[in-house]
Amino acid sequence: MMRTFFLLSTLFLTFLLLAIVPNDCESFLIQPPHTSNNNPHRYIVQTQNKNYDVSLLMSTEEKENKEEEEEIVAKPDKFTFWQRIESIKSGVVGLFAGGIALTPASLIHDTLFGGNVVQNGFAQWEFDTDMGSLQGALFAIVYRYCIREGDDNKQLNDGIVGAFVVTRTLSKIVVPVYCTAAPLDCGDPLGYFDWDMLNQAAFNGLESQLLFGGAAMAMDSCFKKGWISKFPA
Repeated sequence: MMRTFFLLSTLFLTFLLLAIVPNDCESFLIQPPHTSNNNPHRYIVQTQNKNYDVSLLMSTEEKENKEEEEEIVAKPDKFTFWQRIESIKSGVVGLFAGGIALTPASLIHDTLFGGNVVQNGFAQWEFDTDMGSLQGALFAIVYRYCIREGDDNKQLNDGIVGAFVVTRTLSKIVVPVYCTAAPLDCGDPLGYFDWDMLNQAAFNGLESQLLFGGAAMAMDSCFKKGWISKFPA
């Protein structure tokens, strides 16, 4: 009885195996695990006509998550303590370089050509110089993060300086008391901008160009001399 049961069980398992295995897998060989570098949990089933790539231990979602984790681990942390030190050095350079470049132009503007906008020339000059120095420090920090290792694009350098110049120039324009609102009308020559506002824009633009251009030149010089390192790409 036991022998008959064993024989029937053997025949049943044989037919079941033949039914599951594809038709071209009359003879097959499972080789030891040798896989790609990306996934060690794979093995190859070789038949007479085909190679079947099978993954037993991990689902597709698990493999994708593991690959993402490996990529994150492989990437070095750019924002290290030493990078913060370089940012502080950049801020110091921008503070002094920008402030020194701005000082004479701001003195002439606030004391001689302030017009009705500047009521207290020397006090305004001191305030503008102090705030300009802080702006130069922030600019230098941003400039270092934008101009990275291996990047020698001159247009990028000029674009960063230009963006800061335009922002500071327009933000310092004071609308005269005689202008009407909704819509803004200040008179000749453009309606929206009169001669007084255009005069402010010209002086503010010159100051801003000296401020941020001087800070950028100082930063480029520090990059070339190795005093400050560029941010990693």
